[in-house]
Amino acid sequence: DGLGMPAVHAHEAAITEYAMERLSEVPGLKVYGPPAVERGGVASFSMAEAHPHDVAQILDSHGIAVRAGHHCAMPIHEKYGLPATTRASFYLYTTRQEIDRLIDGLYKVKHLFA
Repeated sequence: DGLGMPAVHAHEAAITEYAMERLSEVPGLKVYGPPAVERGGVASFSMAEAHPHDVAQILDSHGIAVRAGHHCAMPIHEKYGLPATTRASFYLYTTRQEIDRLIDGLYKVKHLFA
């Protein structure tokens, strides 16, 4: 309450934009959904090298919390022929350093499955 919702929204928009920029740097990673300016603080993605559940488990072993599955969106997964996606969420408490750790973790996934 002390921050106010406009400040919360501004942070969420900025951290989501940063996350989308960083995610786009990872070769073989595909983000699903609209561009950063049209989305909330969430990014669902897949990696060419690994199943989303493997991605989530490896990230978890490095202290990075994400979700893997259908995220209550089974029809869109079926439409695109996806077994699942990995989803990272961002909000007021998310820092740029945490996004950087996510990206580092995704490169570890790539290395393990290379």
